[in-house]
Amino acid sequence: MRRVPLVEPTSRLAVWSLRITLVGLAVMVVALLAARTDRLDGLQAVVALAIGLGITGIGLLAALVAGATIWFSGYRGARQAAVAVLLGLAATAYPVAMVPIGLRLPAMNDITTDFADPPGFSIAAMARPETANPVVYPAAFATIQRRLYPEIRPIEVDLPAEGVNAIVTDLVEERRWTVLDQVDYRGPEREGRVEMVTRSLLLGFRDDIVIRIRTVNGRSRIDMRSASRYGSQDFGVNARRVIAALDEMRAAARRAQRER
Repeated sequence: MRRVPLVEPTSRLAVWSLRITLVGLAVMVVALLAARTDRLDGLQAVVALAIGLGITGIGLLAALVAGATIWFSGYRGARQAAVAVLLGLAATAYPVAMVPIGLRLPAMNDITTDFADPPGFSIAAMARPETANPVVYPAAFATIQRRLYPEIRPIEVDLPAEGVNAIVTDLVEERRWTVLDQVDYRGPEREGRVEMVTRSLLLGFRDDIVIRIRTVNGRSRIDMRSASRYGSQDFGVNARRVIAALDEMRAAARRAQRER
C-alpha cells in the first residue's frame, strides 16, 4: 500500500489577503480613471480613493499576519502573502509619504501675491461645482503665507505693455497651462489678465491660476494667484507653483530690461 505524502495546508488568510488587496487596487484604479475622465469630481474621487486605499491597507495587514503565521506553522501560501505585501506597499507608499508633509504644513489651498486685493477668478468661478472650494481668498491665509513664504511678492518692472504681455505669455506657454480667459495689458488704460487651469499629474485634480497686470506708481505690476478647487490641504503645491513662476518672470523681466 502506497503512502500519500503529507501536504501542508494553504493559509486561507494568505489567499484572502491577496484577494482583498486586488479588490482595493481595483477600486483605486477605477477612482483614478473616473477622476481623470471627470466621471467623479474632486471630492468624490478622494472618497473613492480613500475607500480603495483602506481596502488595500486591510489586505496588506492581513498579508503580514498571514506571513507570520506561515513562518511559524509551515503552511503554504507564502507566495500569495508576499505578492499582497508588495502590491499593498506599492499602492500605499505615496499616500503614506504625503502624511508627514501634510502634518508639517498648515491647511492652505490658496496662494496670492496681493492680500489686500487678490486677483479674482471669473471663468473658474463658473466652472467650479458646489462641492468645490469657494473662490474668495480666505483672509486668514495671509498671516500664515507671510510667515511661510515671504518671497511671494508682486513683480514691479519698468517695461512697456508689450514686453510685460510677452513675459506672461511665454510663461503660460512653457508651463502648458490651459487658458480660460485672456485680456492683454495696455498700460494705465487697461489692466491685463490671464485666467488658467492646470491638472495634477496623477489624479487630474484642477488648480485655478490667474495672473493680473496693472500699472502702479508708473510701473507695471504683476500679481499671481493659484488655488486648489478641492481639499483644504494642497501640500505646498500652489506655493511652489507661484514661487517658480515668479522667479521665471523676474528673470525674463531682467533680460528684457537689459536688452532695451
